[in-house]
Amino acid sequence: MSSELKTSTRRVDGAVVCMLAGDLHQGTADEALQALHAALAELPEVLALDLSGVELLASGGLNVLLRARTAAADRRVPTVLVAPSAGARRVLELTDTAGLFPVYATAEDAARHGEEPPAPGR
Repeated sequence: MSSELKTSTRRVDGAVVCMLAGDLHQGTADEALQALHAALAELPEVLALDLSGVELLASGGLNVLLRARTAAADRRVPTVLVAPSAGARRVLELTDTAGLFPVYATAEDAARHGEEPPAPGR
């Protein structure tokens, strides 16, 4: 039987994009944390978590995201989200954690996090 969670990592400019797809919950937390710690070991300027393929985000999975954010912050690396699925976005909103993560539509946009000041009036 294949894993409920698929992970992959790629570099986009100075960012490391960690793609998580499938079910993110307590049973897949260790696998997700291993992928995220490996991504941080690459010393990225930005840690981007691509959640576009996350079908289920349960409390254990949310804990993984928060732990990754803390580990990245300890290294002064911002953590951003890329295209979270509707289900993942809903969990983040319901738990009041959505505001902890800047959200970008694409990995390329996420890689530019912090490069440009916001446009006046925004």
